[in-house]
Amino acid sequence: RGRLLGVYSFRRHITKEAEYGEIKQLLIVSSDESGLPALEQGCYKGKVMAEATNLARDMVNEPANHMTPSQMAETARRLAETCGLELNVLEREQMQELGMGALLGVAQGSRQPPKFVVLHYRGGDSSEIDVALVGKGITFDSGGISIKPSAKMDEMKGDMAGGAAVMAAISAIAQLKPKINVMAVIPATENLPSENALKPGDVLTAMSGKTIEIISTDAEGRLILADALGYVRKFGAKFMIDVATLTGAMRIALGDVCT
Repeated sequence: RGRLLGVYSFRRHITKEAEYGEIKQLLIVSSDESGLPALEQGCYKGKVMAEATNLARDMVNEPANHMTPSQMAETARRLAETCGLELNVLEREQMQELGMGALLGVAQGSRQPPKFVVLHYRGGDSSEIDVALVGKGITFDSGGISIKPSAKMDEMKGDMAGGAAVMAAISAIAQLKPKINVMAVIPATENLPSENALKPGDVLTAMSGKTIEIISTDAEGRLILADALGYVRKFGAKFMIDVATLTGAMRIALGDVCT
């Protein structure tokens, strides 16, 4: 796992040759062959988890014009095919039918169509959902009409990191095959200013039926998660986990690097 994580480098859009190459072979020496099955199992688990982590890294590192909501849905489609997951992608019309006014309110400022990605891994004996993962998928967050300062706005391409983490997690779960049922939900859209954008003072109605007055359009994460969590509630999951780059206060409290 450490080998794959340690040599990671995102170079998709860089023409310059890498200063170092990938590790082609890893040799592990053991004095006791009886431990080889456990070692092989551990190596496989580490490989799956590292590759999932690097998938999330790749998605977050992509520029926003290459990781649109549609591209997030396409990534989910590829994962579903390779990992044996069930996939359902809701389009704008289906979101309207479900009453996802909070998500659609955020999406109305962008020309990019929103996507609501639902992935299922079914490894349990029953039809009950044991764990539901919900990840914020704002593929670019300008703040909307309540626009952010320009400094470091380029980093807002990473506001879909929660969605990337959730998508990567369920891909690893599908390969490790635990005997549980897991669903992953990623509401994906951009948050941009335009003549159609959400405005401070607007009132939206979430899928739950609750009305929400907008004070700052830069508080879009909780809006799209409100509808995603409302959608997941219908499935009666035993545990629900949401993952999001939700507010700048978290960066102030915890920093922005892995230690």
